[in-house]
Amino acid sequence: MRICRFIAIAVLAWLVVSAAWAADDRPAAQAKYAELAAKVRAGDLGIDWKALRVAAAIGEMGDPPADFRHMRDGYGAMNEGKFQDALNAARAIEEHNIADVDAHYIAWRSLTELNRQDEAEKERLMLAAILDSITNSGDGKSAKTAWFAATIREEYLYMGSILNVQFVDHRTSMQDGIYYDVVAVKDKDGKEQVLWFNGDTEMRRQIAAGERATHP
Repeated sequence: MRICRFIAIAVLAWLVVSAAWAADDRPAAQAKYAELAAKVRAGDLGIDWKALRVAAAIGEMGDPPADFRHMRDGYGAMNEGKFQDALNAARAIEEHNIADVDAHYIAWRSLTELNRQDEAEKERLMLAAILDSITNSGDGKSAKTAWFAATIREEYLYMGSILNVQFVDHRTSMQDGIYYDVVAVKDKDGKEQVLWFNGDTEMRRQIAAGERATHP
C-alpha cells in the first residue's frame, strides 16, 4: 500500500533535524492546542487548522513513541483487514492529539469498512480539513510558495493520498532562516517533479527534543 511505504520513508526523514524552539514555547502551544481541540471535539470544524496542527506539534501532544506504535499497528491492522483493531489504534492517538493526520486517515478508512458511515463521515471531514489547510498554504513549487506541513508525516500522507506520487529522493534546504523539505517524486506517468514543503516546525521541534534529552 502506497501510504505505508510513504510512512516508512517519513520515519527515516523524521530523524534529520536542526535549530531549536525556545523552552517556553511548549506550554503556550499546549494551551493553544487545548483551546482549539475542545472546539473540534464539540463539532466546530471551522477553526484555524494550521494553528491547531502547529500547536499540537510544538506542544508535543501525547506520547510520540507510543503514537508511532499505534500508527504502525493501525496501518498494519488495516492492511490485514482487521478494521476494528485499526480503529482502536487510531482512537488511541486521537484521544490526546486530534490534529494527527494519520489517525484520522486510519479511522476514516476503518469506519468505512465497518459500515459506520456517520462516524466515518466525521473522520473524513476532519481529515479533509487538515489536508485542505495544507493545500491552501501554497502550491509546492518553490520555497516562497511551499506547502506548510507541521509534521513530516503530514508531508508524506499528503503526497501519497492527495498528489498520488512516488517518492524518489529528499533533501533539506534552509532559506531566509526557514527549513524546507525538498522532495523529488514521480507521478503516475513517470514524470519527475520537485515538491517544496515548509518543514520548519518539525525541524525545530525535533532539535528542541534532542536538546532536552542531552541537557535534561
